[in-house]
Amino acid sequence: MKTNTWAYVLIISSLIIWSCQQKHKEAASEQETVAIKTGAKPNILFIAVDDLRPELNCYGQTHIISPNIDAIADQGIVFKNAYVTVPVCGASRASLLTGIHPTPSRFIDYGSRVDKEATGITTLPEHFKNNGYYTTSVGKIFHHPDDGLASWSDQPIRPDYPNTLAQQELWRDYQSEENAYTKKDKLPLGAAGPAFEAADVADNVYYDGKTADLALKKIEKLAGQEQPFFLGVGFIRPHLPFNAPKKYWDLYDPEKIRLATNDSMPDHAPQESWHNYGELRSYTNIPNDTLPIRDEKALQLRHGYYASVSFIDAQIGKIIDKLKALGLYENTHIVLWGDHGWSLGEHTLWCKQSCFTQANHAPLIVKRAGDTKGKSTKSLVSFIDIYPTLCELSGLPKPIHTSGESFVSVLDDPQQEINEYIFWRWQNGETVKSPDFMLTRYTNEIGDKVSYMLYDHNADFEESENIIEKPEYKQAAQQMISALDGHIKTRDD
Repeated sequence: MKTNTWAYVLIISSLIIWSCQQKHKEAASEQETVAIKTGAKPNILFIAVDDLRPELNCYGQTHIISPNIDAIADQGIVFKNAYVTVPVCGASRASLLTGIHPTPSRFIDYGSRVDKEATGITTLPEHFKNNGYYTTSVGKIFHHPDDGLASWSDQPIRPDYPNTLAQQELWRDYQSEENAYTKKDKLPLGAAGPAFEAADVADNVYYDGKTADLALKKIEKLAGQEQPFFLGVGFIRPHLPFNAPKKYWDLYDPEKIRLATNDSMPDHAPQESWHNYGELRSYTNIPNDTLPIRDEKALQLRHGYYASVSFIDAQIGKIIDKLKALGLYENTHIVLWGDHGWSLGEHTLWCKQSCFTQANHAPLIVKRAGDTKGKSTKSLVSFIDIYPTLCELSGLPKPIHTSGESFVSVLDDPQQEINEYIFWRWQNGETVKSPDFMLTRYTNEIGDKVSYMLYDHNADFEESENIIEKPEYKQAAQQMISALDGHIKTRDD
């Protein structure tokens, strides 16, 4: 009997131990599931805004109303010295998304494509897809709807007509009755009408409002998945035409809008630095000649640009609110970027497509998961640095083809510098920028050096005087030329 009692005790004890072990395993499993669902590995929200200037409150400006972008900056870091590699949308995006520089034969204009079949290059979102992320996009990330398709875990989507990859956008997007004619021919993009419009309609009547609605639905779907995600959301405005709901125009008093202060070409600027901004002149209410656009028309254009930025800011706010409502915000890295700069009358120019800083200086705001304190940095950064940075932030290996430098160290310490020089180019102009200077060299059709422009960004960030011929800047010019020659010699053409 005594033996049986001990046997019984041993059996009961074993059952208790086994039961505790099972409960522990179940609890651990449950914790693991919760961790996955809440994103143990941080998600990525990758927001692209076409033609966005670094002209927001978080950049020290006060005339554009952008509370939602500023709120991201209040918990992230604002890069005040970030530059694209080429000032046109298709080429800039292709360069950023592959992490490699443009050359005279690669990423040269708005029609540029990643073209993986030809290059074999793995794009930024594709690299995340290959490393366990669910990658998906809404709106304009790559310039072309059917470019970079290997990047995504599902088919990228954009609003409206036609629902095909060949051309999945109607970006001119006029909604006022008087502009209805623009949708009656030249589809799918529609005919060019005026350069701006202020229809009294809801946000989601316009293209970017529809993009935001699609993004909200996408986020709801992603919240139910266990896989970490990389979500790209791309907005068209403030790209021309400056079409936005009337309520965003009404945010601004036309009497308080001012023209560009540096609205003349720089002293001693080479002729090669100027262009006639044909993109803007293609719109019906813009004079098609070589005279500068000033006065009332310029003020209307600036008003339209401001309204378009505020419109996009409101759409970004909806996306951030959705992340918060679904418990995803704290565990998501947010990267907000403009695909290049834009001129609003500076140097008599409009649009992009120049080597001036105005066309290449773009906003870059990074909110790292878990960060809550806003910072800013003057560290010199190129947009090709975004690819390796996101790799490091997410614990992924950096592909060997990428040319940029990770700026994670700058997120930790805004005083850190990762680049001595950065580079951009446009057509026959090659540019090098340091923290102090910007130099551009223009060549002719056979590659002979034609002209230079050099600007002292400490004393003249608006680039009002080309100082290349001043003796006191001879040494600085030589150093910049040497850096540019070294870059051109070593980049992979």
